[in-house]
Amino acid sequence: MALNANEEPEVAWEGDSLGYKEVGETFTTLVKSVKDDTKVISIEAGYGRGKTFFRKHWAKHLSYDEVVIQIDAHLSDHSGDPVLTFIGALVDALPEGETSTGKKLVEKGRKYGGLALRTVLRVGLRQGAEEIFDAMTGRAVDALGESNKALKDATKEFGDGLSEAAGDLVVSQIAAERMRTEAFPAQMSALRDALTGESEESRVIVMVDELDRCHPDYAIAFLEAMKLVFAHDGFVFCLFVDNEYLEGLAAHRFGEMKAGERYLDKFIDIRLKLPDTKEVIAGAAAELFKGLSEAGHALPFGEGGEFTIERAARLAGELAPLSELSMRQINRVYRRIELALRCYPEQPLDYALLVWLAFRDAMEESKYKALSSVFSRLLKRSSLAPHVAEKIKNREWKDDGFGRNRDAEKFVHENC
Repeated sequence: MALNANEEPEVAWEGDSLGYKEVGETFTTLVKSVKDDTKVISIEAGYGRGKTFFRKHWAKHLSYDEVVIQIDAHLSDHSGDPVLTFIGALVDALPEGETSTGKKLVEKGRKYGGLALRTVLRVGLRQGAEEIFDAMTGRAVDALGESNKALKDATKEFGDGLSEAAGDLVVSQIAAERMRTEAFPAQMSALRDALTGESEESRVIVMVDELDRCHPDYAIAFLEAMKLVFAHDGFVFCLFVDNEYLEGLAAHRFGEMKAGERYLDKFIDIRLKLPDTKEVIAGAAAELFKGLSEAGHALPFGEGGEFTIERAARLAGELAPLSELSMRQINRVYRRIELALRCYPEQPLDYALLVWLAFRDAMEESKYKALSSVFSRLLKRSSLAPHVAEKIKNREWKDDGFGRNRDAEKFVHENC
């Protein structure tokens, strides 16, 4: 539900090092301009490029004066029923004291003419003919009741030769269509009003994330199923998607689209993109690696500034855009270093060198070879092997022609 509108929404962006606050404010202005009907907005960025980070902070920003529902599609991947997942998220978000109302709404719509809501929704997706037949054969007339006498009479127009089972199937299909076009929309409107308090700005903003982590069939099914929901007034949908990934899935499933056409255009009214610059990646990585201080390791390799977590974080910010790793891959690099710090709490460790090594190992070999000299310049001690240090100590080193030994000697004398 909406938070206290008198509070400052800026707190939602605390700790933002990606520059997303300005982007979020711009997107907020756009969303608030949507008033006339349902709109579907895509927030697009590549795999692991910060969509979830932006979604969480933007949701906090919007929640100060909007009703915001967040759905992690990946968490419902196992259920295989996207629309019911969506309805469940609405019911779960009802304000305290309204839960019973929500349950009554769902229960009221659960059966219509003897058909389960799940079955009716599947009919809307052209997937439930067999379920309708199994549910209704031999008892369709009784289940529909006197209020649906017109449906029963409609089957007589097919003639006396129509079998009882086929007649029941026809009646069932008509009943399912009636629920999809009448009962289901009424239920959606009731849930919307319960969430918004029937205010003049009666609408709900629904954020759907992690579709690119779902099983391919489920990701497509989720989008297709959402067409049933998109048609209802009072809902603004924000889909956080890797558009290239979903377009690839659609092409594999349905074949290539005609030139200039895109699969997501079937669902989306407005397409937006998150900035994907090297500065954004650098800022995100530096901020992430500052968190190494929480790993509980208290023995840096030395006392100088070169051995601090802050130095390691700065290095991560420099290496991240060069490596061209995704934010998800960079997060794995971070977890690997954090694991080392937790495993060796009493062993002096060189934080920056751990960062350098972890990024090097995460990159493709050919990519690293092409950038090895650049990487080495960012942390000159990365080439400081024990035998080189021994030679420096004994003043036996020689210039290698590239100045690396001189850099190593300077580092040893200044920091060791």
